[in-house]
Amino acid sequence: MRIHQLTFFGFAALALGVFSGCEGGQTGDLSGQNGNDGQETGSTDGCDVHKQKLDSFDETTDLGSANQLLDYAEKSFEAPIRWQAATQGQAWSVGPESGEGQLHVDVVRGENAYLLTYTPHEDSSSGAGIDIGVLCPPTQLGVEAHVSVATEGGALAESYDTLLRSGTPGVATLSVPFDPSTVNGTLQIDSSDPQAKLVQLGLSATFSPAGMSGRLAGIEQVQHGTGPNSAVSARPAVLAVWPGGAACGDRGDGLVSPIDAEVLGFTGEATLASVATDAPVSIHWSSGEATTLTVGIQSTGDGCFTVSDDVPVEIGGGPGVSYPVTITLQSADGKVDGSYEGTVVATGYGASRSVVSETWLNVSVEDLEQTGFESVTVPDGADALQLRIVSSQVGGHASGSVRLVALTDPDCPPPTPMPTPDGGSSTPGCPGQSQTELESAAWGD
Repeated sequence: MRIHQLTFFGFAALALGVFSGCEGGQTGDLSGQNGNDGQETGSTDGCDVHKQKLDSFDETTDLGSANQLLDYAEKSFEAPIRWQAATQGQAWSVGPESGEGQLHVDVVRGENAYLLTYTPHEDSSSGAGIDIGVLCPPTQLGVEAHVSVATEGGALAESYDTLLRSGTPGVATLSVPFDPSTVNGTLQIDSSDPQAKLVQLGLSATFSPAGMSGRLAGIEQVQHGTGPNSAVSARPAVLAVWPGGAACGDRGDGLVSPIDAEVLGFTGEATLASVATDAPVSIHWSSGEATTLTVGIQSTGDGCFTVSDDVPVEIGGGPGVSYPVTITLQSADGKVDGSYEGTVVATGYGASRSVVSETWLNVSVEDLEQTGFESVTVPDGADALQLRIVSSQVGGHASGSVRLVALTDPDCPPPTPMPTPDGGSSTPGCPGQSQTELESAAWGD
């Protein structure tokens, strides 16, 4: 059997499986009163989970205390919920609610709090040792809570005994498996394709001082054919998001973050300022000339705060906020003087904080002036121009670069279809698109 179109949901599945309550309004025992002096070890997705009971909700950890978490999470939340329609080619549908409705979430503290640590699982029975390449979650603060989730239209009327988890001060998450067959509400999920089914459904939410956001989502898995030539395809299925907002675009489970609001320890204004230059920086163009460059970052709208728990923190997961911006570059020698649309993305907290501003601009050769460069020579035969600007602040170190290249498409004959059941085409020996650097420079401290 062949598997294709699979999306990386491993970390999300881990999030759904770690100390979550049972689905459909049932509850699970998370008391930690198991005769192990508050110590407990479990295993999930290649990682051992070590659960150390804290003495009280006031006990301070590197992630704060349970009471500090509950100061912003133990509340009643109201938010618009937007029921989604399947994307083109998908077969699922939800009812009886549709469009926009109202969601009510109640969070009430439980009895215990824990420090959760994770280590790669060592399988002593097989002698295989520690799993190589396993990325485990960072240390987290876990707080027992009873969470009720209900919609005004009655589709959801669920309750969970679970853990709120926090790997970053000021941000807590909830992730629980969701079984449509055991819901207390009236939610119905149908499919127009008997070969399609929804798997790994989960309800997730993020709590912060700015409010609450979340989604109900899973994977639509489709069986194609039977026997040795069968295949399975899988695509994300987002059934509902809340609260939505123009600043978050397609990420309906993001929270709108005004530029003057504090997120991850900094206001948006301070975040943008960290990747601009206080004064002109010295650079050397690749063509040899020395000059200075001024980098400006200006906000063009509200930001969007999200938590990406479908990928590990080491490769960009976890909480983050993005802002739409205008990036300006001006060199003292006049070689570049331009203004560009871009984004600033901040992730992490404290010493692990990272802020990156970036823009990519692709234009035709005739629109060279849009790059802000004038005194460059574009080679004959070039098909397009590409400009990339990056300015970052990582671990207290500022750096950046600007690079303008000419793109040339290969002069290849039309591909000949391959006589295989899967179709496809190729042109043996045909080179890919080539790049010719026209100008570049870098800076850093």
